[in-house]
Amino acid sequence: RRKVSQLEEELRLVERMEKQQKATSATAKSQKKVRILMEGAFDLMHYGHVNAFRLGRSLGHELVVGVNSTETITRCKGPPVMTDLERTSMVRACRFVDEVIEGIPYVMTQSYLEDLMEKHRIDYVVHGDDPVIVDGKDVYAHVKQMGRYRSIPRTEGVSTTEIVGRMLL
Repeated sequence: RRKVSQLEEELRLVERMEKQQKATSATAKSQKKVRILMEGAFDLMHYGHVNAFRLGRSLGHELVVGVNSTETITRCKGPPVMTDLERTSMVRACRFVDEVIEGIPYVMTQSYLEDLMEKHRIDYVVHGDDPVIVDGKDVYAHVKQMGRYRSIPRTEGVSTTEIVGRMLL
């Protein structure tokens, strides 16, 4: 009887330890930091960009921002006003941005994006609700198909194109 009681007590102890382990594991999973990726040219950084970063960051815990290379921006929509270093420095200075990736292509292939998401532990890609169409194709189509795309409202009344237009008046 004594041996049975001792074994029952040991079993209860093991069961309590397993419950604690499961609770700790569940807590750790629920505390996983959700990482958000936003990418763009971010030329002539303005409050619309900062607002987008604020909204993007609100969808997770950490905001990773990819800055498109001058070469790929030029190919798709013309040359940016600011250099790669200037644009990257401005993005890095924003308090909502946790990490910056330099030289992101303006149009990312599915394999490039999947590799990038794995390497940087990205959970979701976020962009403004304005469509990004290059050569008749939605740039984010494959991320949307993966179920890992979120959109945020575009900040009305400001854009780099509009600012450049004002400067040319």
